[in-house]
Amino acid sequence: MPNTRFKGGTSSERLSLAQLSDSDMFQVRHAPGTSSDSDKGVSKALLQSIPVGVCTTAASTAAKTASLVTDTCPDFSLVSGREVLVYMTNGDGAVSPTMNFAGTGAMPLAPLTGKTLQATAAGSWLHLKYIDVTISGTRQQKWVVLNENHIEQDHNVPRWVGGVLGKDITAYYSDGTLWKRLNGTDGFALFEDIYVGDFFQMSRAITAPEQDSQYAVTGSQWVTIAGINSLRGNGDNISMDYNHLVMVPGKGETGSFHFGRKRMNSTNSTTGAYKSSEMRTATIGAVVSQGSTASGATINQQLYAEFGSHLKTTRELISNAINATGYNRLGAASGCSNGWEWSSEQAILMSEVEVYGSTVWSSSGYDTGTACKQLPLFLFSKKAINNRSSYYWLKDVASAARFCLVGDGGFAYCGDASLASLYVRPRFVIAA
Repeated sequence: MPNTRFKGGTSSERLSLAQLSDSDMFQVRHAPGTSSDSDKGVSKALLQSIPVGVCTTAASTAAKTASLVTDTCPDFSLVSGREVLVYMTNGDGAVSPTMNFAGTGAMPLAPLTGKTLQATAAGSWLHLKYIDVTISGTRQQKWVVLNENHIEQDHNVPRWVGGVLGKDITAYYSDGTLWKRLNGTDGFALFEDIYVGDFFQMSRAITAPEQDSQYAVTGSQWVTIAGINSLRGNGDNISMDYNHLVMVPGKGETGSFHFGRKRMNSTNSTTGAYKSSEMRTATIGAVVSQGSTASGATINQQLYAEFGSHLKTTRELISNAINATGYNRLGAASGCSNGWEWSSEQAILMSEVEVYGSTVWSSSGYDTGTACKQLPLFLFSKKAINNRSSYYWLKDVASAARFCLVGDGGFAYCGDASLASLYVRPRFVIAA
């Protein structure tokens, strides 16, 4: 008979596997001083084994079952902290799925972090951990997926193909598999062969309307992935818990980083901040649900003509007012933003934080709002910020007369709001 003395009982003694002998047992409880039908003695060998199961349930079926491979763990018991590997024959694309592993009962299948379980391609493995805890007197049981977030993180690192950042994935955009790859559906793995820095060619160039004739130029026909799911959790009342790509004009580290040239305002004034700017209201334009390629069409209208319902609306916290005599980073009382509000946007100029990772000339926190995280593309490539040919506007107020910009020499700066020679480089979101 093995030694059946229990460790880690009602006294909540914390022990590592290294502290247990092969013959020791310890007791699993939901909370100190409580009992339930799953309290039992568990051996060290049992803890160290990793059972393997096979799930043949249809991808669209929420109630998943996995049969234990008999030679992997014949004495399988379900205890809190138990980890298993499940081979998903058909993958998973169901909403709010459950998992019944080895006949132990259906329990929610959820991501370790976040709210939404990512779709899983057929023939993939899931690394699951069983969680059984009592919180405020309520028992909670679920299987959590340990590996899904690593997939997203991995694909937010650019790849270099032949020494060039990113890969041309125009073929995926043209044949429609881009959306299947993004969601890991129809036999594709999640984010299959798409990474930050990859780029594709649209059917036409996007160009700012009514440019100054002295500076008029055709915008880029290429767009680059600046982030995968980078706006997850963004906004006040629109869920961003779906797989999406944050796009910017350009072809990786090359090409034109813009959709043409345009001033921020007709005069050197930032009154009304980004919300009231001519750039936002007339050049980028209002949120649309119908596209147009006619002369004078806004950037949003042109983008919708290209992407249709794949162009998504986001909720952004944008600056809407200034204090004309407030102190700013110019070291003078020459104005700063002093108000913000929630707004629905499609294309939107980026903030200094999204590009540089920090504020430089931005006048106050009202400029940044929800645009408070550097996009992965710019984290890994300074050349993708500026290739010395495309200097462009940012949405941050610098003073009562100036907005922030990315300089043509690769530096951060600010310029008079009426400058018509600067380029327009917004970000926008696309998804299935």
